Amino acid sequence: MSPLDISVTASDTDTVVTVSGEIDLAVSDSLRRSLEEELRFTPAALIADLSKVTFCDSSGFTAFVQIRAKAEEAGVPFILVTQERALLRPMSLLGLDAVFNVHPTLDSARDSLTH
Repeated sequence: MSPLDISVTASDTDTVVTVSGEIDLAVSDSLRRSLEEELRFTPAALIADLSKVTFCDSSGFTAFVQIRAKAEEAGVPFILVTQERALLRPMSLLGLDAVFNVHPTLDSARDSLTH
């Protein structure tokens, strides 16, 4: 398993948490805490860029569901960015594609915020 790399870029219009590697039980709590920390700043939008994530298990999806709920409570749009079949397929099978706002690119996610 490759280690998870998390970086944050904040601006007036959004906060992007870029994640690369594999999301599993060993790292999902760390990822959730990173996203929660950014939510504390109440960004205009919270975008999880998962375009470099190659695997995500149920603990990762659980973390995203928890963050989505907290973001909704805070009135902060929460968007996932990915085109990876390794994420889209399980999301579809679990019905999470109806729960999450998913975009194929960061530009598309940002565009959705202005429309």
